[in-house]
Amino acid sequence: MFGFVRPLRGELKVREWERFQSVYCGLCHTIRRRYGFMQTMMLSYDCTYLALVLDALEPGGGEQCKRRCVMHPFRRRTCAASSDGMIRAAAVSVILCWHKLADTIADDRGAKRLAAKIFRLFLRRGYRKAAAELPLFDRETQSCLAQLSALERQKTPSLDRPADAFASILRAAVADWRTDGRILQEMFYHVGRWIYLVDACDDIQDDFASGSYNPVLLRWQMTQPELLLPVKDAMNHTLLQSLAAAYHAYILLHPLRDAGIIENILCQGLPEVTRLVLNGTFSNHGGKNRHGSL
Repeated sequence: MFGFVRPLRGELKVREWERFQSVYCGLCHTIRRRYGFMQTMMLSYDCTYLALVLDALEPGGGEQCKRRCVMHPFRRRTCAASSDGMIRAAAVSVILCWHKLADTIADDRGAKRLAAKIFRLFLRRGYRKAAAELPLFDRETQSCLAQLSALERQKTPSLDRPADAFASILRAAVADWRTDGRILQEMFYHVGRWIYLVDACDDIQDDFASGSYNPVLLRWQMTQPELLLPVKDAMNHTLLQSLAAAYHAYILLHPLRDAGIIENILCQGLPEVTRLVLNGTFSNHGGKNRHGSL
């Protein structure tokens, strides 16, 4: 995952920020307990959001406990207790991490490719367990990534086709959820579409330099690695449309708790990330690969 899905901290109440921290830490503990410590190295805010939403729909959820961890060995930190939503988000995180590394091995060369191969060896056992728990999601992820790879090889200039392939992965993550499944699918589909496109905008300079596939570069036949005003305005409109669609799905849900945090992320955090990415000032510190950063 990418680490773009995050709250706007300054607009959260103190107790809401503490709750978000506790879900992040709780998800980390759930991943470590079920799949091994190495799997927590790829923990991201994106799967934290999935855990937060699914837990908010569960009666009797929202419980917390105090635990120590490797990153905080001397002080017990408040963690959200494990729940069915937390367990689902943990399995999704592990499966996505595995396939992300496979994509890195296929696309990159040199030290980065070697590091992904080595790291993947340590994750194999945890991935097999997660894939056995969510076989339909694992197969759908493989299918969607195969579609995405084919579109990349074809150098398709469409924004919608690769974004749809990626968004379908997040839709599949909640496809069989027992509560409000169809609404959740719609919501996470549009969040996934936003993630793919905002990541494409964030990667423009790197992809331009390396010659890697980027639908934004191809769509506007860009000859320099900068978002000019017409492109920036068009992408801003597209990205905010996805967020609006996700929010329209969300308001059909009936969360039992944490509505303030969920709405902060959808209505303030993600628009702010959109603004920062399009302005070229976004920093991903804390969003991924920053274990214990909270």
